[in-house]
Amino acid sequence: MSKMHLVGTIFAVAVAICGQAGAQSLDVRNPTPLSPGENHGTVDSMVGPQYWLINCHKGAVHISLRFSSMGLFGNPTTTSVQEVLHQGSGKVLASRMVTSPGQMVENDWPGTCATRGTMVIELRPMGNTLVRSGGDYSLTVDGSGVDYNGGGGDTGGGGMSAAPRRDMIVGTYAVMVCAPDFNCDTSLAAHFSADGSVRLTDGHAGTWAVFDPDGRVYTVDIGRDHYSMKLVPGRGLFNTNDLDVVVFQAVRPN
Repeated sequence: MSKMHLVGTIFAVAVAICGQAGAQSLDVRNPTPLSPGENHGTVDSMVGPQYWLINCHKGAVHISLRFSSMGLFGNPTTTSVQEVLHQGSGKVLASRMVTSPGQMVENDWPGTCATRGTMVIELRPMGNTLVRSGGDYSLTVDGSGVDYNGGGGDTGGGGMSAAPRRDMIVGTYAVMVCAPDFNCDTSLAAHFSADGSVRLTDGHAGTWAVFDPDGRVYTVDIGRDHYSMKLVPGRGLFNTNDLDVVVFQAVRPN
């Protein structure tokens, strides 16, 4: 792919934009539409890749990724994230590796969109599920070929759609810190529903509510257990007084 052209063929994909989604998508079939300006997130090797959607028409497309390693036990570590560009059908167009030695690094990726359509940016944390790695990132996409208004349109042949609008907390999580009254003999999962309810696989039930939407802080009550939780999209829920240990870890869709 000469001169880092991002698109060289007509995309085969149907994309219906249903408004801006509220959180980083873990589902390649439902990528989060990018917003103008900086789009922030955190990638985590124990959760896996995140997916962002670009609508474009013929013209220049410039992708800028700023990435900083999350470190290990408070110490800087060298960590890489793979930036993968897909066409809507899933075909990989190009990829590159971005490595942070513990400080913020910036990677610029200029190119062109050859025709009206869509692309998906995958941010893939490197590592495994035994040792947590990843980091914070900021993703900006601009240029004359980027369309934040009209959408990519329907060019036929795809089944991908933008993630629907919903509260960021909604989803399924693995329970990583088990309360004494939970059944912790086996792996435990929790589902946070859009109606404000919470269900655990051991039968416990409860509720959640937004406390501070800008700070992504929630109150969660399950049985006799009360939590004040900080949501890190794409990673999970943390106690507000300890952002080093994930209590409910986000689970990827099948």
